[in-house]
Amino acid sequence: MLNYRAHVVLLCLVLGVCWGAPTASLAQAVPGLDEQRALAERGDADAQFALGAMYSSGRGGVVQDVPTAAHWFRLAADQGHEQAQLTLGVHYLTGDGVPQNPTEAVRLFRLAGEQGNVFAQNNLGVVYQGIPEPFRTDKDVPVDHAESVRWFRRAADQGHAVSAMNLAVKYRRGDGVAQDYTQAFGWFRRAAALGDVNARREVGGMYAAGQGVPQNDIEAYMWLDLAVLQAFGEDREILLIDREAVAERMTAQQIAEAQRRVNAWTPSSR
Repeated sequence: MLNYRAHVVLLCLVLGVCWGAPTASLAQAVPGLDEQRALAERGDADAQFALGAMYSSGRGGVVQDVPTAAHWFRLAADQGHEQAQLTLGVHYLTGDGVPQNPTEAVRLFRLAGEQGNVFAQNNLGVVYQGIPEPFRTDKDVPVDHAESVRWFRRAADQGHAVSAMNLAVKYRRGDGVAQDYTQAFGWFRRAAALGDVNARREVGGMYAAGQGVPQNDIEAYMWLDLAVLQAFGEDREILLIDREAVAERMTAQQIAEAQRRVNAWTPSSR
């Protein structure tokens, strides 16, 4: 079951968390339309990106127009604006407002990734392991797991939780690297410390099974309980079952110690 849940994170959570987030946030924090357009037409890359964000979301006094948004993103991207490169790359990957072109998407993600943009780096990691089903074409970039690992690592080293989670999965499966459960646990642990609820479940499960780390029910209970605190609905119910399965073999003193660690735990920024 752990492998399946990690696969879901690898292909689905990444899309929801990373692809498209910058546009939505910046569209709410820009000057008026006339001022923004004047700056953009004079070649200001930040204004071009912000104007693209306005057209993309249909906010700030304009009607939503994705092709026009892509036009302004392209002008900013051509000037090296990393968020425009990332956002335009998403448009080319999905074919939203531009002809679908995975090769151009990768080129743009790479430009932003080389500037240190963790979302672009993570997207490259996803694309190089095989473009997710909804966005596949007959001209997809070749699968390259080693390259996927390289980009996930670059983002994970900067404290990007989803990339750390994805890198952990690569180590557990042996995709692009030698299979190594100890390395997998280390990256799951880093993602968990950064707040990723799925990683917390994985860490709890690996402590419970003694996979990649010495078996430790107190730590297993702690991480599963931290995951429970973040989860909702069916996911929370599953986590409660997992936590109670560990609790059944623990003493009352061990459970109390695990709960003390939960209460004392503070998140990491890296």
